[in-house]
Amino acid sequence: MPSQLAAARFGFAALVLAALIAAAAVLSVRLSLLSYDDGYKLMAAAVAVGLMALLLGGLWTARALQRNDGAHRRLGLTALLGAALLLYPPVSTTLKRLTTPALYDVTTDTADPPRFVELLKQRGEDSNAPDFDGAREIAYDGEMHTVTYVLHDYYANELRPATGFVPGSKDPGAIYFWRDFEALKQTGWTIVAFNEQTRRVEASTESFWFGRISDIVIEAREAGIGARTVIRSQSRHDKIDDGANGENIKLFLARRSNR
Repeated sequence: MPSQLAAARFGFAALVLAALIAAAAVLSVRLSLLSYDDGYKLMAAAVAVGLMALLLGGLWTARALQRNDGAHRRLGLTALLGAALLLYPPVSTTLKRLTTPALYDVTTDTADPPRFVELLKQRGEDSNAPDFDGAREIAYDGEMHTVTYVLHDYYANELRPATGFVPGSKDPGAIYFWRDFEALKQTGWTIVAFNEQTRRVEASTESFWFGRISDIVIEAREAGIGARTVIRSQSRHDKIDDGANGENIKLFLARRSNR
């Protein structure tokens, strides 16, 4: 079993190696040197080395407590805490992949989802089809179900259109449009286009690490004597979003609820 000094040194070395591999994975994907899938696999190697650093950092901690000796604590604690910080993003993403349905297109209105217009100019031939395919079947809860069924079942009441009345207004849709626009600005997403006539706002956002793009469209629609807001978020390239598009919609609805 390695000594306290060896555990600290090897743990720190493993942390540095894991960080370099993780950085290589992120930069390679962002610079289009690797596909997202290949970058994800390379990140798995960083996780493996990071777990080694965490184990060795934990071993140093155990020995330091057992001996009441804090020698080499800078290396030992850096290995332990640094590995924990390094591992959190990829491990949490992997857990989301294992616990969320294999979706890449999420909307609050599966019957009549809003369509991309201006964003189509930014989407290449390798992008996902812009039309919502609610009839596509995916594995969910041990069986095959349509995307529409999965959205309604998995997200249940979380992804409901913002609906309400605007007392005294002759054009509640326009009121909702500007409320949507102001709420969207609070998300930090990049606004691509907005049109008061069509009451549509289009935006995009990138994931923090790999820069994976999600395209978002929001529409304010009349609903009886009131109005409602519908939103859709679709991964531009990926076939599995690790729950990102659902989180995009939840973020917008949270900002929208304050208006």
